[in-house]
Amino acid sequence: MARFLLACYPIAGHLHPHLAVAHALKTQGHEVAFYTGAAAQSQVEREGFVFFPFHPEMDARLTRIWQPAEGGSLAEDLPIMKRAIFQIGAIRATLAEWFLGTVPQQIDDLRALLARWQPDVLVSDISLWGPILVLSETAAIPVAAFCVLFACPLPGPDAPTWGRGLPPPHTWPARLRSKLEQVIQDWVLGEFRERASALRQSYGLAPLAGPVMAHAGTLPLFLLAGAPELDYDRRDLPPTVHYAGPCLWHRSAQEAPPAWLLALPKDRPVVHVTEGTVHTRQPLVLRAAAQGLGNLPMEVIMSTGKARRVEELDLGPLAANIRVEQYVAHGDLFPHTAVVVTTGGPGTVLTALAAGVPLVIVPTGWDHIENAQRIVYAGVGVSLPPQKCTAATLAAAVQKILADPAYRRNAQRMAEALQRQGGPDHAAALLEELLHAPKPPVAPTPRLHKVLT
Repeated sequence: MARFLLACYPIAGHLHPHLAVAHALKTQGHEVAFYTGAAAQSQVEREGFVFFPFHPEMDARLTRIWQPAEGGSLAEDLPIMKRAIFQIGAIRATLAEWFLGTVPQQIDDLRALLARWQPDVLVSDISLWGPILVLSETAAIPVAAFCVLFACPLPGPDAPTWGRGLPPPHTWPARLRSKLEQVIQDWVLGEFRERASALRQSYGLAPLAGPVMAHAGTLPLFLLAGAPELDYDRRDLPPTVHYAGPCLWHRSAQEAPPAWLLALPKDRPVVHVTEGTVHTRQPLVLRAAAQGLGNLPMEVIMSTGKARRVEELDLGPLAANIRVEQYVAHGDLFPHTAVVVTTGGPGTVLTALAAGVPLVIVPTGWDHIENAQRIVYAGVGVSLPPQKCTAATLAAAVQKILADPAYRRNAQRMAEALQRQGGPDHAAALLEELLHAPKPPVAPTPRLHKVLT
């Protein structure tokens, strides 16, 4: 038996895949602990795992980043900024706040845990950069990265510049444009890379030799929750990258699915509409669905997310064919579903495709534009830009998928491709291999550092 420490954000899209892998490791007889935010404590402990909290200041800072009291979150704003060359300062500030601002606290917390709990392997959420930038070279145990995205963010010639939502560069003009865009992006992110390098140097490590994200590919294992067929069939990734397929966890085994699921009509399609777990802007998609899908020959199940109540969202009068819930476990709902309408979070997209369900994506945040493009490229759904999302256009997109059986066939083929990756069991087996790998060399004792602000 070995000990695995999983470090991740406490929000559902990050926590749930880690819970799925944790259960697979537990089934193999290993002990698993979580280092995450206080919001996840009850869920982690209810599933039978050890819980270690983020430092309260770090927890509060990350909560402000992901779920601010008003307006959009950094997670929602980032893709817009990444496409706007005149917002270079905002891009740099956002990235530094999100990825680097809490690194010193992460390292302090985790060093204490490594000494106290003594895990054999540390698994880091791709968005927690303390383990990736520093502990991977200063701790005496292997550090693996777990990317809950299915669109691999590591740069390479088989993929376009990240954040633009472009198709793969298969022609020479597209490859040339991609190379030029990569040069521009490297320049835009140059200050961010310098700050990351300075952070590493404050711990006695060498500055980065390339893009910050590329550094994650140098870890002994980079797990990716997807399949090559859903990621442009990339062949340019380092050998440390392994597609594990969807790592899905939906609800505690002690909870039963809602009774109303069994009463859904069988004579007309069920459409699910969701804006995910961290959507903090106006309910653009839910409102368009309430107005556009009402009284059509379909059953519409909309979910607001546990942090929002329907009476707060001003969705207007709801037709008899529309049901609104705060939360429905997708593992229970999607086997009954014909189309999923979503803002494009990877967890929702992967769960839908694992069930063979095509999608309509209205990409509103961070990686969503990349997810939407891959969905279109794979023929398993359509993308509707947020600025064009109206009652009429959303209804037309849903009806387009319902009318064309090719979308369903392609989604079912993608379900088979995802299943071949092995899911949480494959991820657990890859993590177990690290137990037998040579111990990583440890850098000299770091000098004192200053917390980035």
